[in-house]
Amino acid sequence: MSRASLPCPTVGHFDHRFGGIDARPQERRVRLVTLITLAVMALEIVAGLLTGSMALLADGVHMGTHALALGLAAAAYVFARRHADDRRFSLGTGKTTDLAGFASALMLGFTALLMMGHAIERLVNPETIHYGEAIVVAVIGLVVNVVSAVALTGGHEHVGHGHDHGHSHGHHSHAHGHDHSHAHDNNLRAALVHVIADAVTSVGAIVALAAAWAYGWRWLDPAVAMVAAVVILAWAYGLVRDTGRVLLDAEAPDALRRQVVGCLEADGDSRVQDLHMWSVGSGAMMLVASVVTHGNRQPDDYKDALPEDAGICHPIIEVRRCDACGS
Repeated sequence: MSRASLPCPTVGHFDHRFGGIDARPQERRVRLVTLITLAVMALEIVAGLLTGSMALLADGVHMGTHALALGLAAAAYVFARRHADDRRFSLGTGKTTDLAGFASALMLGFTALLMMGHAIERLVNPETIHYGEAIVVAVIGLVVNVVSAVALTGGHEHVGHGHDHGHSHGHHSHAHGHDHSHAHDNNLRAALVHVIADAVTSVGAIVALAAAWAYGWRWLDPAVAMVAAVVILAWAYGLVRDTGRVLLDAEAPDALRRQVVGCLEADGDSRVQDLHMWSVGSGAMMLVASVVTHGNRQPDDYKDALPEDAGICHPIIEVRRCDACGS
């Protein structure tokens, strides 16, 4: 029997199921909100066709764009989970959800630009508004989006906080404490921003339409729409920036890097010569480091010293002996 074929208890299989790819509450919530949005979209389109209401018909079509974005978010969760063990994805499928969030942010920004262009046109060329009908549609939209926002957040969770505490240290792995796998989930955040953006637009529309109906301020409706569009553009930019950093393998925040360096150099003898740390999915960080030491410490010693709350799932640490000091 060749040496390579002998079983070795210290060699195991790396688990690449990291980056928030497990079936989680977020996936179920996004699916639920997608179904709600599709149902309301169909209801408004049918009602618009039967009653001849262009406002209902237009809002139904508008709901379709949100259903598309939410459907993309739901599909990203499914793809990441089903292909988690596909070896063609060398660092897992966690970034799939960030890719979906990036695309969703672009869609949101494009919608905001269309809204702004339409509002400017309405300011230059005012049109007759059917106030009662428009307010009813805005109220329906607001109710649907409030219900959707509550469904997406679970009524109490905060998007973008917490950590996934899964670690793979060589041939062994640790699961630390409670599950915060929704940490920095840009996909869920994108879905929530779509819903909140529509809710903000609905609130602005209700206030503006009521004031215009009561006092004849027809300019207020497009003016409020322009303000809402600017706010939504800012949210879309934030999403593009954050998801783009993940997709481009941007380095981890300085505070986290300093924490990791402090743990690796905690023995007072070791020095970190090189360190690369980046996100590979929601709550999951990849780490490649080179450490110089005078002692006989092994890579696993440094891996065990890594902070448990950093979400480091696949650390690779090179240990070099210092010969320059003659020790």
